[in-house]
Amino acid sequence: MSHRFACKRSAQLLTTSRQWILLDANGQQLDGLARVVCKLLEGRHKPIYSPVTDVGDHVVVINTRKMVIPDKKVLWWYSGYAQGHRHVYSKDFHIFRPTECLRLQVEFKLPQKRPLRERLSRLHIFPGENFPYAANISKVMEGPDNVYKALDEYSTEERDGFVRAPDCRIKKPAPLYVWDDLD
Repeated sequence: MSHRFACKRSAQLLTTSRQWILLDANGQQLDGLARVVCKLLEGRHKPIYSPVTDVGDHVVVINTRKMVIPDKKVLWWYSGYAQGHRHVYSKDFHIFRPTECLRLQVEFKLPQKRPLRERLSRLHIFPGENFPYAANISKVMEGPDNVYKALDEYSTEERDGFVRAPDCRIKKPAPLYVWDDLD
């Protein structure tokens, strides 16, 4: 009878322990990836989730330099001083700081409560393939979106197989009668 309790206890420890989850951001959209990262940091994917308890996991995101960033997305913040509003387009911000774009988006999406700093401390973002936490990774997850490829990444056979759009340019109507074409 005691072995039954041991199985329940080990299952409970597996659900409450913090796992290290690896996400690859190559070709993923910024908003969708930030939404998944917030869900993992808060622990909403676990059956024992409660807003009061902090059961979130460590999330390691790699290849943030190859994320898909929308053109019109604006990141803004307020310093607290007069005229302290700052805003920048995320596409421009991503060129200089590829990890900060995702971190700011996750910070804006997480609830602004007391455990925000603790949750953000469990987020590890890297612009390339290399990261120092390879021994800790217990689960590898796929991103939320389909991976987007640039046009030059397709082969010529794949490009030839694309569906061609019909020519819908506005054409000058042909004259109905000969005397209409006097221009």
